[in-house]
Amino acid sequence: MDISVTLEGEQQVKRRLLIVANGITDFEEPLRNIGSELQKTFQLNFAQEGAIFGGWAARKQDYPWPILNKTGRMRQGFRQNLGKQELLISNVTPYFKYHQSNKPRSRLPRRVMMKIDNDRKNFIVKAFQAYIVGLTRK
Repeated sequence: MDISVTLEGEQQVKRRLLIVANGITDFEEPLRNIGSELQKTFQLNFAQEGAIFGGWAARKQDYPWPILNKTGRMRQGFRQNLGKQELLISNVTPYFKYHQSNKPRSRLPRRVMMKIDNDRKNFIVKAFQAYIVGLTRK
């Protein structure tokens, strides 16, 4: 990619663009912020029994513990792997996939715990924008 700039102070502009071009391979900072925000959202979603992402279906039987919180393993099973260009958030609980899945079902209701909705998408875009703008100002 070539960028051609002709204006007073051209050398300063070129230097700033080189900084951005060199710094753009390492997204660890914004990815860490994004991961932290998503983890907070997923925990809050548990506390609100899925209300952030549309709510969870009511139980057929009444139990003394909150939905999906009998042992707390699934709620505490979220893990984050962070690299310079990658963020992976998963849940290590073996039965997580059955609740989260959007496959047709007859017995086990879907209870969304992780989702990138419009609010999260906007946060992610803004985190990357702020990072790139910050690189140009260094």
